[in-house]
Amino acid sequence: MPHTTVPLRTFFLHGLKSAFFQRVHVNGLQITPLQLLAILVITTLGSILMGRLVITGPAEFFPKALLWGWLVVLLLLWLCWYLSDHARQRGLKIQAAALFAIGTMQAFIVDILSTLAYITLIQPKGLDGSTWHWSLYIATTAWSALAFWLLLTRSTQVPTRLILLTGAFALGAPLIVHISEAPMYWLPYEEDSANVQEDLQLTQEKLETQLQLAERQRAAVKPERPGVVDLYSITYAPYGDDEVFLRESSMINDVLEERFNAAGHMQELVSHPATLERLPWASLENLERAINRAADLMNPDEDVLFIYLTSHGAQDGELAASLWPLQMDALTPQTLSLWLDKAGIKYRVIVVSACYSGSWIAPLQNDNTLIMTAADATHTSFGCGSGSELTFFGRAVFDEALRETYSFEEAFQRALPVIRERERQAGKVDGHSNPQIYVGEHIKPVLRALQQSH
Repeated sequence: MPHTTVPLRTFFLHGLKSAFFQRVHVNGLQITPLQLLAILVITTLGSILMGRLVITGPAEFFPKALLWGWLVVLLLLWLCWYLSDHARQRGLKIQAAALFAIGTMQAFIVDILSTLAYITLIQPKGLDGSTWHWSLYIATTAWSALAFWLLLTRSTQVPTRLILLTGAFALGAPLIVHISEAPMYWLPYEEDSANVQEDLQLTQEKLETQLQLAERQRAAVKPERPGVVDLYSITYAPYGDDEVFLRESSMINDVLEERFNAAGHMQELVSHPATLERLPWASLENLERAINRAADLMNPDEDVLFIYLTSHGAQDGELAASLWPLQMDALTPQTLSLWLDKAGIKYRVIVVSACYSGSWIAPLQNDNTLIMTAADATHTSFGCGSGSELTFFGRAVFDEALRETYSFEEAFQRALPVIRERERQAGKVDGHSNPQIYVGEHIKPVLRALQQSH
């Protein structure tokens, strides 16, 4: 069968059909260099456009991502050439460029459908990073890999020994892109940091600034007021890759200042590029020093230390910490309990807004402590993705309920049905978070005295 040059739309139609697992006839099909260039330009520009659609708000183009994309293109083009060469040895007239063009259109179509699903089902509901989001990503990746594998194996009729190689390439290409954290075409534009990488360049001056920030913040904490139940607070947001924790820390301080007159008794520790020259890092060292500073100024028999921890959580109880290029160590409940005991902090309100945070209750509970967690020990919490304004837990308990009461227990109980309903509406599929609370008997009268003073 002689090679046949066909209109450009044929490759679009073949790509559409094969994307839905239909068999297409590639034997004898020929594509011109100009047609192949047109397909590459169209799909590249389309991918750039879709990359912009999945980012809400301002964004800036990252051209280096094009270089990585072309590396994958070359790998797949080599695979098409390799299989086409084997097909020609058996009398089939398979043009590698034509096969590659159909595969490119095939992947482009799946990408369009995936983007449409994201911007209509995931993005508006703030489900970034949720099980639904990951399910969509895994499903479309598997769909694209299977469609490409079927296209190659059907068209080239490869022998059994090459089927495994074909499948490895078809599935491996998207996995390589994900595992290697290849850059995206667009990056969210941060108002406080137009270039995150530039802000993360640590100079001697910035390191000294950090030391001074921590020292100044500790020095600014005021002594307790005799005869008054004072609320001292420490907010700790150690995960610098997601801005939701920075916003949550700020919100908590606003609520405590408004409701409990905590100004002068608050310490805020945040790991985020935008706060590098404004707030001390949420490092273990800074947290321990903040606890010791509060202990030095509190009356242990009447004052309360409030600690709010917000980050991603692991099933082993570790609270995730990240601030590239620094090596940040994770906090555990055992470590926090040890520091509080050593400092002589008697009355404690500890809130852990993280996945699997219910595992923190047992190591921290005693008669002088109130503990709230955003989830139980076996479930994830919700709303900690990059698109979330606040976590579901922080928003419902503190930004809403606690603004209407001075009771931590009452705020927690009011928020429970709100959190459950919002999780249901958001499509949380791995079970409700089941926030937990523990209230020690001896701290109850102290918290009642705190409420009555406001």
